[in-house]
Amino acid sequence: MGMLENKVAKVAACAAFMLLIIGGMVNATGSSLACPEAVVICHKSFLPPMTGGVLYEHGHRLFAMTVGLVQILLTLLIHRRRPELRWLGWLLGAMVLAQASFGAITVHYKLVWFVSTGHLLLGMSYFAMLVYTVFKLRPSPSAMELDRHEKLRAQLGATRTWIAIACCAVFVQLLLGALVRHFGATLACIGMPACTATGTFVPEGVQQTVHMVHRAFGCVVAITTTIAAIQVFRAARTWTSLRRLMVIAPILVALQVMLGVVTVLSLRAVPIAVGHFAGAASLWALWMSAWLITARRQKDVAIRDSGELLAVTS
Repeated sequence: MGMLENKVAKVAACAAFMLLIIGGMVNATGSSLACPEAVVICHKSFLPPMTGGVLYEHGHRLFAMTVGLVQILLTLLIHRRRPELRWLGWLLGAMVLAQASFGAITVHYKLVWFVSTGHLLLGMSYFAMLVYTVFKLRPSPSAMELDRHEKLRAQLGATRTWIAIACCAVFVQLLLGALVRHFGATLACIGMPACTATGTFVPEGVQQTVHMVHRAFGCVVAITTTIAAIQVFRAARTWTSLRRLMVIAPILVALQVMLGVVTVLSLRAVPIAVGHFAGAASLWALWMSAWLITARRQKDVAIRDSGELLAVTS
């Protein structure tokens, strides 16, 4: 029991990740208000001509509806087949409804910054909960697997705290990135590394301040991620899948820093900006996966350390 709902949870997680990327394309192309209506129709049609900004904005809505349908199926499966986790199924359903409401309010109030920021953070939180659900719905482990897992956890000791620190740092950076996007501050500073092209580091005004804080904290995240990855890699001497994640983490965060720099230097070229956002979501998924892989396991929970969750974000 549990295989079907586990597979559906994986599909939902993959779909949520794709929806995040599509949402990033909507913002990067300036298409957020391409559909004036705040509901499922666009220019008084459910299927308007998919050209220009409508392609991105209405395409985002249609894909969001698909994610909603997959979530309904997942919630029903959990309700019927995993009664001990019904709370999780209904929580995921409520998050989807809340996310849809945020999206509608965002359009209705013409991109109010705190609503748009909440919309993005809730989307990231929903994705994280789906990653958690994938783990919770795996088949129950054997006694031998439980014993092996506890021995691997014992190797980590207090080093697991570094994973929590990295998770928190990445989430704070997601918040700062959302503020940069929704304050329209992406190009508030076009110098590198200074804020202005003339070499001024001290920002002026809210937009430049938010932009430079995001840059500075990006360096903090890069350093934190690298230190955490090294510490966990050293401690997890025989934990192959966890060590694999720790090898990927510094590479991914280095790419993120590079993409952030190129985003500014290219004056926010759409492919680069979308790639930067995708990298942020991937880094978030990686550290969430590391946290869940190293969590204590129970008889009714399967968290196998095969590294299989990487397929969720590929």
